[in-house]
Amino acid sequence: MKNVALTFTARGIERILREGGSGAWTANPLRVSNSVEYVVCCQNTTPQRKGNDWGEISHKHGQAFLIGKLSEVVLVTKDPSEKKRYRFMFSEYAEIEVDDVWSGDRFPVRYVNEDDLPFNISSLNFKPMPEFEPTEKIFTLNEAKEALAKVHDIVKSDVRILL
Repeated sequence: MKNVALTFTARGIERILREGGSGAWTANPLRVSNSVEYVVCCQNTTPQRKGNDWGEISHKHGQAFLIGKLSEVVLVTKDPSEKKRYRFMFSEYAEIEVDDVWSGDRFPVRYVNEDDLPFNISSLNFKPMPEFEPTEKIFTLNEAKEALAKVHDIVKSDVRILL
């Protein structure tokens, strides 16, 4: 059984910890949920990303830098007309620095056995993930008016929201 998902990500360690896991991947969520125990994040620093570091790159190209214990697989695509993408959420993580783990596969998710890795997962010191706080907030109209009034130092009745 292949119990490890290797991912090739432009996201760095801070962003992955802030988001609670690694994503957005096109993967079979049932396959991942039913067979993957660990996710190894390998850094992607391809030249196309230079000057546009939306992922907050943190390590050398191809280097494994983070391993997470998979807790769940969540859908991150919002638009139903787009291809479904998933985030692999972590319950715990360990920081590592192992060069040349990514072998150059075209697809950025690869499934391997724990024995195929150049390090021993059981020897790692896992820590609990930081509290995950979604960056997107959903407000009722009333809550939005209160928040806008507070930010702009005006009374709530002066806030008008046009739809």
